[in-house]
Amino acid sequence: MVALETVTNRYLGGDASLACSAETQAKVDQRVVELVRREHERARKILEDHRDKLDELAQHLYEKETVTGEEFMQILNA
Repeated sequence: MVALETVTNRYLGGDASLACSAETQAKVDQRVVELVRREHERARKILEDHRDKLDELAQHLYEKETVTGEEFMQILNA
């Protein structure tokens, strides 16, 4: 776990101050944005690759409004 700021007087407004330099904060922010973008693209690809399963699951939910874990796995593995 990483903390870039410390909270002082958390009961009196919770003022926060950086516990690192602005340069370090900028590097961390840049890396976080890179990670989020990469994982977002990865998630999109997974969803696109399995679109047929998503459509089948959506149809099941449309008809029955719920899905059990067992039903979900049957749709996924069919």
